Amino acid sequence: MKKKAVTRKRVVSGWVCAAALAALVQATPAIAQYSGEMVLWRVDSGMDPDGSPPWLVASYDQTGSDTVTLTLTSLLRATDALWGLEEPSAAVGWAFYLNQPLSGISCRSGTCGNSNSGFNASGFDTGPVGGLFNLGFGWDRFQPFAAEDSAVYDLTFASALVWFPFDVGPGTDLFSVAQVQGIGPAGDSSWIVAAPLPIPEPEEFGLFGLGVLIALAGHCAAARMRAAPDDPIEQDPVSLPGE
Repeated sequence: MKKKAVTRKRVVSGWVCAAALAALVQATPAIAQYSGEMVLWRVDSGMDPDGSPPWLVASYDQTGSDTVTLTLTSLLRATDALWGLEEPSAAVGWAFYLNQPLSGISCRSGTCGNSNSGFNASGFDTGPVGGLFNLGFGWDRFQPFAAEDSAVYDLTFASALVWFPFDVGPGTDLFSVAQVQGIGPAGDSSWIVAAPLPIPEPEEFGLFGLGVLIALAGHCAAARMRAAPDDPIEQDPVSLPGE
């Protein structure tokens, strides 16, 4: 009877271990996928853009170990628009900071930036905002990034991602900065910024849950190694009540 009780315990433990390992295998891929959103809602200097904030939104989704899709969306109103980088040294239209260098960037669709847009490790001119922002986009003033416009970019990093690629620009607490121009009848300008941290998507698996699964999987492996080789599991170990 003692033999059957011990074997029953092993069978139940085996079921728990199998379930834990299955959950771990299914959850692990989601951990490596980084996504987030940066909302430009605060005026740093200059005139308030038309309408209420937010005025610009940038979202990103990891599509491979070293690739990310970046979507730029304009919520600007009236004649407000972005342009800039009409010369390489000119002020940027919209900029970000990447904590890993890029090896390639291409515009897939939408209102794409001009030829001076891209990655520059030395940073771009962000006017009174300052700081270091190494991913910049500009548009020509006669073909600006205006109300209801969007652009989709494919970013390829020099190495596999290990954390959220978008970070605060050194020297600031900001994730993004943009210069809005053509505001109002006088065509005023404004520098707007994004301060909040990028928030992981809900489907990402919690680190605490992953730790529990890894610990349980390790326990199962250790228990299996401790099992005596001359103590085989019986094929019919569970007895019903009353037997």
